[in-house]
Amino acid sequence: MKPKGGLLLAIAVAGASPSCARPEPLPFVKSAKLGVFYGGQVEERTDVPFELDPAKQTQGFRVRFSEPLARDTEVEWRIDVPKADPERKKRPRAAGERATPPRTSLSGKDVARAGETTLDHVLAFHPGDPLGLWNVRVVVRDKVVIDRPIEVFDPAARKRLAPPDAGL
Repeated sequence: MKPKGGLLLAIAVAGASPSCARPEPLPFVKSAKLGVFYGGQVEERTDVPFELDPAKQTQGFRVRFSEPLARDTEVEWRIDVPKADPERKKRPRAAGERATPPRTSLSGKDVARAGETTLDHVLAFHPGDPLGLWNVRVVVRDKVVIDRPIEVFDPAARKRLAPPDAGL
């Protein structure tokens, strides 16, 4: 027994109907950026000058949520930085010693409050913080939203090392 043409048409229309398709759920985190804060924006950077004065420069990360939070949400962060070892530069490397400097970690948690759509965390530099490659990792609800390196450099030293025609 063959189905009638009208029945086939009804099945085809029902299958193509958008009301039958399940909408994709919005991701919990809309975006996450690491860099320098400028006028309400975060300019993502691969390197950041070491600047102690927050009036001149503020750096950190911003997490934007897809919708206002229904409840408080924990945001975990971890920053791996080169371990300061002033003696390391004065002595030759021992046999078997790693070529890369040892690292240390800073970590913490922030709470994004219910009703909010954005969390900003400022990463402040302090006297004695080491220069070099830092890695910033941010986790929201067990999902890594940022995990990337950023070079922290001395702007005065970089300016001295730049060739005179570098701007041309």
